[in-house]
Order: sequence, then C-alpha cells, then structure tokens
Amino acid sequence: MYQASYFIHVLSAIVTLFYLLLPFLITSGLRAEGNRNKTFGFLVTGNRIGQYVLILVFLSGGYMSSKAGVSIAWTIVATVLILAMFAMTGIMSKPLKSIRSGLLDAQALGQAAGKARKLGWINALVLVVLVVLMLNPTLF
Repeated sequence: MYQASYFIHVLSAIVTLFYLLLPFLITSGLRAEGNRNKTFGFLVTGNRIGQYVLILVFLSGGYMSSKAGVSIAWTIVATVLILAMFAMTGIMSKPLKSIRSGLLDAQALGQAAGKARKLGWINALVLVVLVVLMLNPTLF
C-alpha cells in the first residue's frame, strides 16, 4: 500500500508543478487579447484539476507520513502548507473566472489580474517550500 501511495504522491506532485508556471501563464494570457477567453479557460480548468490533485497529494502524503515516522512538527508544517495551497487555489478561482468572462473594464481587469498573479506567486512559493520540505524529512 505504501508503494501505491508513493506513486500517487509523486505523480500528483508532478501535476502540481502547474502552479509554478501559473503566474507566468497569467501574464502571457493577458497579453493575448484575442485568445484571452481560451487562455483563461485553460487556466481555470488547470486550477480546478490542480485542486483535485491537491486532495490526492494531501491524502497520499498523510498516509505516507503516518508510516514514515517523521516528526510531528514536520507533519504539521507540511499540513499547514498544503492547506495554504488549498486556500490560494480556491481564492484564485474567482479572478481567473472573471478574467475569462471578458466582461471586465480595464481597471477591473487589472485588479483581477493583479490578485490572480499575487496568489499565483504565493502558491508557487508555497509549492517550492513544500518540495524542499519533502526532500528533507529530517528538517524538523
């Protein structure tokens, strides 16, 4: 069971690398005025898939940490960071969907894009910290 959970965890972690690219994709999507609807449709779909994949990461990681004998502090930090990613991806959904709709004026578009980009950068930073934490289970 541990090997299956490990496989799911690694595969899910690869899929979550989407969040490292997301701030750059938002910026490039804003430049493509003609294809903005398609680009942000892709980003909204990718974010939704990423949210489901985060559930797999959370469940498989929880099982593995219970079997691996890592410290309680390490488990708490990993859990808080995953929950932060859940929060950022959920909050990011609304600005991405509003940009996709194309019904925003220039000021509202700038605000939504800024919020989405900021949340994307926070999410990317949390993901990098999580990867460092996963590669160093004896850190705490």
